[in-house]
Amino acid sequence: MSEQQASSPQTKQVEPAAVINATPDKAKEPALQASTSTTPQTTPTQPQTSEDGTPESLKEMQENAGQISELVKEEENLVTEFFDLMFKILKPFSKTLEISVSSLPEHYREQISKSYLYLTGQLVLVHTNGELEILNLTDEENHDTLVEITGEIMTKLKTIINTSKSKAEKRVKFLITITKELQKVAKVLSEG
Repeated sequence: MSEQQASSPQTKQVEPAAVINATPDKAKEPALQASTSTTPQTTPTQPQTSEDGTPESLKEMQENAGQISELVKEEENLVTEFFDLMFKILKPFSKTLEISVSSLPEHYREQISKSYLYLTGQLVLVHTNGELEILNLTDEENHDTLVEITGEIMTKLKTIINTSKSKAEKRVKFLITITKELQKVAKVLSEG
């Protein structure tokens, strides 16, 4: 060996471990072709659509859309009737209902100090900073708020009606007593 060959390092051809043999093995080739097939594979989580399923699905969507439309119209009519009846019930009492803040939807609770429901369906919200906000509960976007406070509205109506009935009974009882006494006085004066 020469001096020059001894002092120079010898290089050895090494194939890096990260290099993958891209030539398919003939034994594995059918499995590889099966897994890379262009035929779409369906999984249980993917809905299968067929030519028959699409019109049925569209028909179902159309029916549901029609039902939504009918329900929205019915809801509007019921809300209108609700406030018409509430107006008729409360008009003799000239009442505005104070609605407790705890009955309001959660997103209002921390920012509202008081709320009042007027006979015409407006919910007046008094913010903690003194600002007023008026929600028209007959508007569709406020129907959820109406539903949330309906329990308290019914409780307040019951209380107003029961209190009014009790007051009327006391007045009638008092007036019956007074009227009977006046009848006795009148009878005595007419006989004499």
